[in-house]
Amino acid sequence: MSYPMIVYEGNPTQLKNIKIILENYIMFHDDPLELKLAALNPDEVIDYLSEKPSSHGIYFLDIDLDTSINGIDLDTSINGIDLAKKIRKMDVQANIIFTTTHDEMAPIILKNKVGAIDFIKKDQSIENYRDNLYDALKYAENITNKTMEKENSNFTFEIGNQIYNFDQSEIVLIETSSVPHRLTLETINGNYEFYNKISDLEKEYPFLLKLNRLCLINPNNIRNANFTTRLITFKNDSAKKFPIGKSRKLKSEIKKILQH
Repeated sequence: MSYPMIVYEGNPTQLKNIKIILENYIMFHDDPLELKLAALNPDEVIDYLSEKPSSHGIYFLDIDLDTSINGIDLDTSINGIDLAKKIRKMDVQANIIFTTTHDEMAPIILKNKVGAIDFIKKDQSIENYRDNLYDALKYAENITNKTMEKENSNFTFEIGNQIYNFDQSEIVLIETSSVPHRLTLETINGNYEFYNKISDLEKEYPFLLKLNRLCLINPNNIRNANFTTRLITFKNDSAKKFPIGKSRKLKSEIKKILQH
């Protein structure tokens, strides 16, 4: 998964500078980053997010209140702070970084509670500007990685209008239901049924092991594995047979668990 970077900068020269700086960063680093949009007009950002919803994006936003280019008024009614508020509603995990020539705007930013992670001055040397952008970018990546790790340690699904969220340690197994397109989830404390596909969950949740084409299991919740009868007993007292072709993989997974 790559993290999208989106830039709004109302000054064409500054926009060119920040675009070059970010592209150079991507070129010389292996980080999962993509520069998706570099816009002169804040409305372009809103239009882009409306068409291509983003999550965990990194946004560099010009906070200067001038909404004109070379004396020509832009057809927009929002500034950088307004844009940040709209972005926060569209991407709740957004990493917002403001750029400005107005130091006095900092108290206004804090008052608006848009959750910016940095505030970078544009009126400094290009070297210092670049270094500040890189530092902010690395910080945004770091907190995004930690957030993603936390999210990936949970298992989430929907039943009707309700969203259920379980720690992966609670998941025992998932298998196809007798009802078409539905799956049965067994947890330590109960069972649930919801709509999804085994193949999609296998890709989305790497902690799950494919026992067969109809069933995924959490190896951490195996109580006993009998390789003679090929029977697994789980911590919730459920039991499943496994094909002989899975014996080696199961032994490997169990060894990993015992080593931790």
